[in-house]
Amino acid sequence: MPATIPAIIELQTRSAKEVVDITARVEALLDGAKGGSCLLYLRHTTAGLMVVTSETGVPADIMDILQTMTPTMAYRHDSAAHVAAHFLSALVGPSVHVPVRDGRLALGEFQTIVLMEFEGPRRRQIEMRLLAEA
Repeated sequence: MPATIPAIIELQTRSAKEVVDITARVEALLDGAKGGSCLLYLRHTTAGLMVVTSETGVPADIMDILQTMTPTMAYRHDSAAHVAAHFLSALVGPSVHVPVRDGRLALGEFQTIVLMEFEGPRRRQIEMRLLAEA
């Protein structure tokens, strides 16, 4: 019977806009699971989670492209920067789901899991659920 193993990843971002690779932190929590799946859920609405390439510069380029998608205008909720952070979080999404194989994340050769910070610096929590095969 599969086992569900919960964990929390906590991190502190350092910049207003930042890309943080969390792949190693996630793999450290796999607890030797031979197979299964790993669900990561970010408990915040001004950041997001993505699987991106680890090629030099690409994650930062993606952040730059995302920043161009938010027009400067009068918003009903709050400041333009705050609303933009909510929009980008909704666009990117709060979760990723990655298979686990042989005790490791079954990512592609150049894939990494990143937190996209849109309104930092902030303390962030990512809830992990590992559904491990018995």
